[in-house]
Amino acid sequence: MKQIKIVDGDVPTDAQISEKTERLGVPFAQMVTLWRTRPILIICAVSIAVRIAFVFAYGASVPPPEWGDDPNYDSIAMRLITAHEYANTWYPPGYPLFLALVYEIFGRRLIVVRLIQVALSAATCALLYRLGTKVFGDRVGRLAGLLIVFYPGLAYMSWRIMAETLFMFLLLLALNVATQMAQRPRLPKAVALGLVGGAAQLVKSNLFVFPALLVVWAALVSRGGARHRLLLSSGLALTLLLVSLVTPGANFVSNGGGAVALPGNAGRTLWLANNPLADGYYIFADKEPAGKAFIASHGFTERVAQADDFERDRLFRNLALLWIRENPRQFLILCLKKLNNAFGFFPRAVTFEGSRTTQVVHLLSYGVIAPFALAGIVLSLRCWRSCSLLYTVLVSYVAMVLIFYGTPRFTVIVMPVLMLFASSAMLKCFDHLKRVFPTSVVGQITV
Repeated sequence: MKQIKIVDGDVPTDAQISEKTERLGVPFAQMVTLWRTRPILIICAVSIAVRIAFVFAYGASVPPPEWGDDPNYDSIAMRLITAHEYANTWYPPGYPLFLALVYEIFGRRLIVVRLIQVALSAATCALLYRLGTKVFGDRVGRLAGLLIVFYPGLAYMSWRIMAETLFMFLLLLALNVATQMAQRPRLPKAVALGLVGGAAQLVKSNLFVFPALLVVWAALVSRGGARHRLLLSSGLALTLLLVSLVTPGANFVSNGGGAVALPGNAGRTLWLANNPLADGYYIFADKEPAGKAFIASHGFTERVAQADDFERDRLFRNLALLWIRENPRQFLILCLKKLNNAFGFFPRAVTFEGSRTTQVVHLLSYGVIAPFALAGIVLSLRCWRSCSLLYTVLVSYVAMVLIFYGTPRFTVIVMPVLMLFASSAMLKCFDHLKRVFPTSVVGQITV
């Protein structure tokens, strides 16, 4: 299938750029020339500077904060090194294995982890530029590259000892490989996509339906006959499946190498998000009177108390499904609250738990991008084939939010895709203003 590219506006000529830059001095002229010829260098350099500033502002070597997942990842990685045990009943193994590798080579030096994450985050910015250029055109790629460079939430995650930075790098790498496979469908590229996409799932499972949607997307958009498409999608699916076996394999390598499997806790998470006290976030309802009463009314109290980890996870899944089945109207209202917690301007994690500074930063950053992202998504429906790969990411995340729950921290992992749509809408709006006011200051600006 021929790749469709949307190019917004005209590219300025050499004469136009030379005329403007001569008035602004040689250094600026050199910077403009470099931005025009090698934008990826500017994006990488500035993103590294911004992220290093964040790392040293928060403390390059300070221990991870106790109120997040950082200590859990750190302790899992240290136990892998010191006791050769994978003691983890909640998190996917990808990020603990990454941490363990860094600790094994450099020792438990958090500054090294953070500097590596700075490099990964800068690479993510470059990958977003390349993806935006392939899907929407060079102007959108450049603007999206600038947005992600300065977006505070993504820069801040470079400092945290958490999985988001590594996941976003692998996700953007997978999307770039996918676009190459769509243009030149070959089995090695399908295998490469399966390896990178599978590795991303090992780091975070928030886009749990993404692998399935990716296989369907590959079967529909790849060029070639039906047999060739089947070969590509089958190779992709098999590779994704083989990579996913790392998780049960790691779960079995526990307790000194004994074959003790650990539950995935999907049922537990489902219950945390769908219960009598649920408000669109996670609630430990089984510890509250209303939750205990619901469990008792269905005869689950003793069964939960006596069950092992696997059976307890299954029981919590059944309790969540019972509550949804008995309260369909409340569940629909709950879905709206979940969407607000994931995409709204005033999510619970920011409104009730964040500081005043966090609220202001959220509104000045996400609050600017979100409306344009929504507009970009709507406008892109006219050329849905070229944007179909991006839709798979957003649909995967929305599915997770509706079934479980969302927070601004989880939404960070899909912000790069939202920035592409936002950049497209911003440039369309800018071009429209130039046409309406050709003699104004806006009309004289060339982007």
